[in-house]
Parts: sequence; C-alpha cells; structure tokens
Amino acid sequence: GMTGGQYSATTPTDAIVGSEFLNQAEIPIDICRVAKAAGATYVSRISGHDAGLSDELGRAIQHKGFSVVETLGMCTGRYTKKNQLTPKVIDSMIEEMPREGGVVEENMRPEYGERYRALAEEKGKFPEPLIIEKTYELKDPKRQEMVILGSAGMRIVTAGDIVCYAGIAAGLNASIKNDYNITVLRGQSVSEILLSPEKITYTGLESPAVVLALSDEGVQRRQKIFANLSADTFVLKEASVTIPDTPAQVEEIDFKPLKIRKPDWALASLGILAKKELVITRDMLESALKSRFNDKVYNLAMETINKVA
Repeated sequence: GMTGGQYSATTPTDAIVGSEFLNQAEIPIDICRVAKAAGATYVSRISGHDAGLSDELGRAIQHKGFSVVETLGMCTGRYTKKNQLTPKVIDSMIEEMPREGGVVEENMRPEYGERYRALAEEKGKFPEPLIIEKTYELKDPKRQEMVILGSAGMRIVTAGDIVCYAGIAAGLNASIKNDYNITVLRGQSVSEILLSPEKITYTGLESPAVVLALSDEGVQRRQKIFANLSADTFVLKEASVTIPDTPAQVEEIDFKPLKIRKPDWALASLGILAKKELVITRDMLESALKSRFNDKVYNLAMETINKVA
C-alpha cells in the first residue's frame, strides 16, 4: 500500500518508493496477524487476481463473526513503474507469508448480534420510559430562554434538566444544551435552556430572559452575552461572582448566610425564579422535582427551595 508514491505501513522493505529509505526502517505490518490478535474469527489472505476471490469473499461474508480478507493487488499508478510486480510475483509473496486458512479456532465465540439479542432477551424487562404529565396550565405561554453559568460539581446540568421538566409539566416543548469539560470536576459547566409552546426547530438562544451567574468559570465561558442582554433580562448573580457590564437587571444573592452548600446553589436559584415567577412557577418547579427525584431526594430539594422561597 502506498499513497502518492510514499510508503505505507504495508509496503515491503525491498520496494523502491518515493519516500526513499523510510520503508526500509520498519518491517511492514501483517494485517492478518493484527486482525487475529484483535479477535477476528475469520482471517484470510488472497491475491486480487485469484479466480477464487469471489468465492473467498462469499465465505467471509457468510461467516458468523468478524471477518477480514486481505487482498494483494497491483498499484499500476506508481509502484509498478519502479518495482517488478506481476500476478505471479503476488502469488509468490502470499506463499512466503504465513498461511491463513479462514476460521480462527482460538477466537471462535458466539456471533455478537446473536449473543446481544440472547442477553437482551434474558434481561426481560427494561425500565419504562419517563412520562411527564402536564399538570400545570400557563395563562400566557411564550418562548422563554435561560442560561445557567456555573462550574463542575455545582449540578448545573441537573438544574437545567429540572427547568426542562418544569416546562414539559406546563405543556411546553423543551431543549437543553450543556457545555462542560471532559475532565471530571474541572472547569466550567453551562446549560442553555429553551422552553416554547411552539415546536423547537433551532436550539440556539436569541434573547435570554434569565441568566444565573453562579461561578466565575461559567461567566468567563459566556462573558460575551452580557453586553447583548436586554434591559428586561433578569440576572441572578452569586455574591462572589464578577460579571461584565450589562444593561440587564442584576440581583445579587449570598447563599452562605442561608447555609446553602455550593452544589445546591443552582437548585436554590431555581427556587428564587419560581418565587418571582420568572420562566418557571412554584407549581411547575415542584412538579419537576417530583418527576426527577425519588421521595427522599425530593424532600431534601424542597428544604433547599424553602430556604429562599
């Protein structure tokens, strides 16, 4: 195998290639040996000019398991200009290589699809999908957008889920987009939530009605939005957080005197919004919490909500 005359991992060491001696520095990989080591249950090698190629491919396709067939052919574009290569030479190359006979006995095991279906059938019963009943009727349903800016470990995504549950409980469509680092408990955590009585075809936010600024990391991640917020936007800022200048209405809250732990700041903020009936109401919030949590966690969540309500 070559690319534009350059050697590849399967180019013979004695070949003349455009990349000079690089193919001589390493031995070519044996595709069949790699496949067998990876667990393939059918491995074979054949010339692309062999009259039995179609039959061999048929056997590989019909085999119940992962099959690999290595075919050797001629690169008439570049390789054969400087290297003697004919169907007979390819046959000789294959003869010199370890013979691969198809079925790899040491790798044989039940075919993945069949095994998967059997295990799934043994499982029998799967959890029922969550159904959120409409329990609240909004007087004037309209599109509402919210951004929650926090850090890893602050349960920002959970808070975003709760807002979506609350919207669905009121008969609204909901979408959420989350932004967080792949590293656990490090970096920003941002949720963008959209609630709408209309079908949501684009999840991008246009004009947030509410922004919860709960950590500097989250604010820095979305710092450009503050200058573009409208005068009607409500920003709830935790006392220790610094935000850029904004035309929005800003209210500050210090959770420490209320003895609310940092992981519960986002949930407590939802309680404040529900009290002010911004985006969500108390009834919507309680319905969402009941849908999202078991009784024990629901009661703990309500304790936090009641501290700010």
